[in-house]
Amino acid sequence: MTAAAGVLRWLGLPGAGEALPERVVVVSPHLDDAVLSLGGAISRASRAGAHVTVLTVLAGDPDSSEPAGSWDRRAGFETEADATRGRREEDRRACARVGADPEWLPFSDNQYGRPKEEDVIDALGDRLHDAVVLLPGFPLEHPDHAWVNALLMGGELGLVRLGHYVEQPYAMWAGKSAPPTWRALPAALRDRFAKDRACRQYSTQLPLLGEKVLTGIARYEAKRGGEAVSWLG
Repeated sequence: MTAAAGVLRWLGLPGAGEALPERVVVVSPHLDDAVLSLGGAISRASRAGAHVTVLTVLAGDPDSSEPAGSWDRRAGFETEADATRGRREEDRRACARVGADPEWLPFSDNQYGRPKEEDVIDALGDRLHDAVVLLPGFPLEHPDHAWVNALLMGGELGLVRLGHYVEQPYAMWAGKSAPPTWRALPAALRDRFAKDRACRQYSTQLPLLGEKVLTGIARYEAKRGGEAVSWLG
């Protein structure tokens, strides 16, 4: 069994075996969502030898001349370009802590106005080809998350090995558990530590999310057996 096949069996992917892709792509709407939500699983998968990519769709435009949007101003940035560069550097460090490779698309989130759907589809190209793909899927209460989910679920990209993950801190804030059919992913202590260290790299974002947000996520996951995913095929 290849390293990737073993990881995919642990993740609960139906039909996991030798013929499966070697890549796992975790799609992140913003530059912190994937690690906050699935950092422990990413750490374990990368330690086991799988190639994990965190692909952020709304990673900002580093060439923008727009003044900072409302969220980015609160984080201390003056322009969208400043926010993009600063937050991408945070994401680079965070992904390194859990062994993932970051990829960023140059699109703005809803505080600046979302991109055209066809532009995102074109930019994705074959980035998700021959990969196992995980999308934000629960509770989908952030409008950018719901938009990314609907776009990639639309069928234009022909995704076959597709799943969802529980989004943090939104599930924790709402006090909502994923449906019982979702698969809990207990993390080893070293992977929980890796996730915590990775999340702390998002230093401009954590104060806005609340000083106890990481403790809250950890408690939520401990109570429910870990992070969680659900597979569509």
